[in-house]
Amino acid sequence: MKGRHIFFTIIAIILPFVLMMNAVIMVFTPQYLVSQYKSKDFPPDPYGFTLEERIEYGTESVNYITDYRQKYPDDYLAGLKMKDGTPLYNEREVSHMYDVRVVFRNARFAMAVMIVFIIITMLLVSKKPDSLPGFLRSLAIGASLTLFLIVLVGIGILTGFDAFFEAFHHLFFSGDSWLFWETDSLIRLFPEPLWVHGFTLAAVLTAVFAVLVLVITMFAGKRVRKGKKAAQKQ
Repeated sequence: MKGRHIFFTIIAIILPFVLMMNAVIMVFTPQYLVSQYKSKDFPPDPYGFTLEERIEYGTESVNYITDYRQKYPDDYLAGLKMKDGTPLYNEREVSHMYDVRVVFRNARFAMAVMIVFIIITMLLVSKKPDSLPGFLRSLAIGASLTLFLIVLVGIGILTGFDAFFEAFHHLFFSGDSWLFWETDSLIRLFPEPLWVHGFTLAAVLTAVFAVLVLVITMFAGKRVRKGKKAAQKQ
């Protein structure tokens, strides 16, 4: 019994990360990037990148970071050049993008491990139906915790995005390695509005996932209780 409680507690703790990371993966795509670049409200590059150049360079950069097919070497961005033959990114930018790639890769791996853990727990629960209420309760707690964290993220975005963005980077990157000049390609391709919209969309998606989990656990819990009552009557 104690072992089950440990499993269920772990699930409640890791579920927010799983839901958030899934939302980040859905948002952090070339498709999102292109939709932002083409938006009427999105600021043009004051230093000369055309829409087509932004799409080309931005897409390559995102694909390098996510690299689902493992086709981009770690030093790929160092060799990426603009139309005039000059490097797209300087050494500092290349280093930071590599750091982002590593963080994203590790986070995705951690999410996969957590999902496997949840699936294994589900399989164990399926063999011991009396554990189902505890499992459903752990999912509900995890989903509720997710919504609480999303509220905090929302407050951070609305009350001071710069401070929130800075705290986010300090969490994953050391020192000031993530700070750049506004003339750097990294800032020109990924300006602040892109991040404001991205964080907001990821937060909304995460909240939707959490609500879905709560709804599913609620209906599943009702069915479990009905089944117990029917069994008791027999």
